[in-house]
Amino acid sequence: MVLIKACLVEDVPLNGMKAVSILGRVILVANLDGQFHAMDGTCSHQFANLALGSRDGFIIICPLHGARFDIRTGKVVQGLSHEGRVNDLRAYRVEVVDGCLHIDM
Repeated sequence: MVLIKACLVEDVPLNGMKAVSILGRVILVANLDGQFHAMDGTCSHQFANLALGSRDGFIIICPLHGARFDIRTGKVVQGLSHEGRVNDLRAYRVEVVDGCLHIDM
């Protein structure tokens, strides 16, 4: 377990999302009803920034082709039928420490 500071708690508004860069990776952090979640922030299909997408509950929707990922697990819940393969993303544990979000990398 290696906890790495991602951002301040206040940087991710209630029911909002933010992309952060950690160790050269884009990580999507979401504040869903006061609970913080994180997963890889780039779609596995054509590498779109998922922070630019939309959200439906725990489901993050890719802004490019609409692939859907569960931010709690990183799993694909709806991929693409004819435009290419969508792979699961990695989900990360988030801890709040002294007003900062730390991601378990």
